[in-house]
Amino acid sequence: MLLFVLRIIMAKEFRGPGKDVVHKIWQEFRLNEQRVKEAVEALKKWLAMEPHLPEESGTLHEDRLERWLIRCKNSMERTKQSIDLYYTLKSLSPDLMCDWDPRSKRFQDTAQTFCWFPMPKLTPEGDRVIMIKYLKKDAINYTHEDLIKMILISNEARMCEEYCFSDIYVCDLENYTLGHASRIVFTIAKKAEVCLMDALDTRLKAFHIINAPSYADVLVWIFKAVLNPKVISRVYVHGKDLTEFSKQVPRMCLPDDLGGTGGSLQDNWDLWLKKVDSYRDWFLQHENFKSDESKRQGGALNSDDLFGFEGSFKELTVD
Repeated sequence: MLLFVLRIIMAKEFRGPGKDVVHKIWQEFRLNEQRVKEAVEALKKWLAMEPHLPEESGTLHEDRLERWLIRCKNSMERTKQSIDLYYTLKSLSPDLMCDWDPRSKRFQDTAQTFCWFPMPKLTPEGDRVIMIKYLKKDAINYTHEDLIKMILISNEARMCEEYCFSDIYVCDLENYTLGHASRIVFTIAKKAEVCLMDALDTRLKAFHIINAPSYADVLVWIFKAVLNPKVISRVYVHGKDLTEFSKQVPRMCLPDDLGGTGGSLQDNWDLWLKKVDSYRDWFLQHENFKSDESKRQGGALNSDDLFGFEGSFKELTVD
């Protein structure tokens, strides 16, 4: 019992950063409390004037608008485009952007084979380390679509509390097999890139692939085919030797399993799953918040308008 308590103490629950970090980020993007309030009100008014976008309300909605603004570096136009795309994808790509029940069997099965979660401490620069790992070598219950959906659900929970400059992804391929590689679906990977990078406006500082086997080249090839060159330039592949990797990511932001001091990977994952589950009611309610393309000014959009013939994202034009 004592050992269990000590493990939970080491793996601290994810919480939004304190006011000092928030103010530091505000300062970086020329914001203050008054300007943030004005920007959120402006976004609410804009949403109310767009007939194809849903009407949301409440403190959580306002908090998410603030975080959207931060992710978009205080660019009102970029924030509007990102929000519009988010609701549009929920309408046109429900295979990934809907059915977000963390208690569903599909989610629970995926959570036993794969994890994606933010480490509780920010780096000294104010960045968030995101841990990714295949938990089992057996890929029998693994599907690419369910994996992407779980990542999107987790990222959505972050949108409700997060404040950071950018993300540092750490993908541990210790248990990655050819079975996992064979299940990658190119079109889903491309759609996931649009959902994460454009709709949720993820700011990627670095993507470290560690413990990479030789056949991890398949995964890297997918990255190069799907992601834009700017993102690809931030992908770093490490084998079993983590010497260089350990110089780039602070120990306090890594789990014990990788030589860090942030608690075990499994305990952090268990705590994060509880965090995601705490938003279940909101996830289920949020299923109804999506674009109504029949009401879009200038005509309805379809999947081809967003992804094009080869799956390349086409920008939305917002008023």
